[in-house]
Amino acid sequence: MIAEMYKRRVTTSYILLGLVACVIVGYAYVEPPKTTADWGEFAVFLIPVVMLVTIVVLNKKHYNKTVSVDIPNSARLIFDLDHFVMKKDVAFFPRLLCFEKDGNYVGSLEPINIPWYVYPFGFFYSSLVVHFPLTYAFIDNQENTLFTFKQKGFKTTVLTIYNEHDQKIGIYKQEEFKSLLNIKGELFDENNEFLLPITVSGASGNFSLNCEEEQWAYFYNGRFPHEYTKIFRDVDNDIVEVSDTLSKENKVRLLAVIGFLFIARIRNN
Repeated sequence: MIAEMYKRRVTTSYILLGLVACVIVGYAYVEPPKTTADWGEFAVFLIPVVMLVTIVVLNKKHYNKTVSVDIPNSARLIFDLDHFVMKKDVAFFPRLLCFEKDGNYVGSLEPINIPWYVYPFGFFYSSLVVHFPLTYAFIDNQENTLFTFKQKGFKTTVLTIYNEHDQKIGIYKQEEFKSLLNIKGELFDENNEFLLPITVSGASGNFSLNCEEEQWAYFYNGRFPHEYTKIFRDVDNDIVEVSDTLSKENKVRLLAVIGFLFIARIRNN
């Protein structure tokens, strides 16, 4: 699972590298550089090439290190975990893969029932998809849907959260135009009773979600401790810690919000 993710990243980078190369060659053919100043301006086009080559090398390195590593399915549901890793997958539509910290595959968060008119945007520029009103589902490694949330709104984003029985259990509201530096929102239950304030650093994406003096969740990006680096060797790991004292309903509500926050990061990448 992880190796295939890195392989898809390498393939995508090669495609982008080819497209950039075609643009550079075409520009050089139409406007061939003649003076030293022209060559200096032309050299700017090499920056994305260097970046893409670096991405290819790093992901190929990670692929070679994980291709022989067995990634078994987790025997636990995401509700049972107090730590997990969210990895952005390479796909036409925003998709997150969830793993235990030892690498066992838990499930994925992805849009479902996608309208036909969204597909062209997913094909050409997948980060645009998160602006459309869509339904996202967390699907475990046995293909069971554990919870869903429906996103809608522009000035104010509203998530309606449902459990595995498709029963409404919560609402999350986020003011988009007030979220340039810090993302701020509020989580409510199905009766519109306030549960939790949400504040996320717009710069780093880190968050610590607290209700009064109780910490509900904590997120940071980095490398796992040494004993887990056989799987998660790179430093770009989205590591989430969730309180094990929460009720199942509050965990579902919280996980839906966290999933949305990670999906929203795809839009800003």
